[in-house]
Amino acid sequence: MGGLQFPKTAKQTIIETSMMRRAANRTLAIIPGGGMAAWFGRSRLGKSVTATWLTAEVNRRYDPNEPDTFRAVHFEAGGVPGTVGNMKAGIRSLYHACIARLDQSTYLQLPAEDLARQLVFGLKRKNIRLIFIDEAGCLTLNAIRGMVLVRDVAELEGYPVSLVFVGMDDLPSKLCELPQVELRLHEWVYFEPYSLDETWVLLAELHPFFAGLDGRKQQHREMVEFVHEIFGGVVGEIVPFIRKLDHRLREHTTGEPDLLLLRAVHLSTQRDKQRAIQDAKLRYKGKLPDGAPPAKPTPKPERAKAQKPLAKPPQKAVTVAHLAEDGGEAA
Repeated sequence: MGGLQFPKTAKQTIIETSMMRRAANRTLAIIPGGGMAAWFGRSRLGKSVTATWLTAEVNRRYDPNEPDTFRAVHFEAGGVPGTVGNMKAGIRSLYHACIARLDQSTYLQLPAEDLARQLVFGLKRKNIRLIFIDEAGCLTLNAIRGMVLVRDVAELEGYPVSLVFVGMDDLPSKLCELPQVELRLHEWVYFEPYSLDETWVLLAELHPFFAGLDGRKQQHREMVEFVHEIFGGVVGEIVPFIRKLDHRLREHTTGEPDLLLLRAVHLSTQRDKQRAIQDAKLRYKGKLPDGAPPAKPTPKPERAKAQKPLAKPPQKAVTVAHLAEDGGEAA
């Protein structure tokens, strides 16, 4: 155990970026009318982090004495099972996330519209008007219909509730496949990778070393450009890299990092990843990695060949003349 150094435990902090503020402002603008929104983008671009941050900000500023304030809920739906014609599965998912566990007998006995009305009553009591449904791409069409039914019932009850579907996969196709859903989506937010300038701002917030970089120095620009190009501006990959870099600095080196150290931290992971993939393909899938020499087949033990019986020499026909020549007698 000598030399082992545990990583420093730091409180998780969310760095507010321009993309997060843009998504928040555009989404909050549709709240008064009870509109719905869709947040879409590839994995690790900060959709869930933005929803977590905005939920915390809304709840932090909530004041029960201020009629214009409200509360928000963010939950991960995952896969919500549902059969054809059954919308109650989506309603139950919202109920569990926002109110409490829904009694099974109540779930089975009440029709979908009554369950939605009961849920809206609970949302009104808690003053919840904004709900983020994360991993919405995993939802079935029937579950989405049930959630939209809650929004419609809330509008009829004079208490508008806004739903924000957050996800990837085929989420846009699902939402647009249902006209009653597509026409109620008043806002679409597409999450993109960070630009070079946004990456620089992010790095400065993540680590004190990057905060002291000077954009007029070429070596400093090269380090930021390296991080941006390697990870393509994907924030979900940049943050773990900075954590590994910080641990490396405290464990092995002294002084300030340079471009060579950044490359070493990155390549140590990528090299082992490629080796693991190649080994798995070679040993377990029967596929050769690109550029690898063909594997030598394992020689099979030779089986003992069955010996063929020796052919008998052809026998001559015995005649009287032969016997006479050999000195024998014919019978």
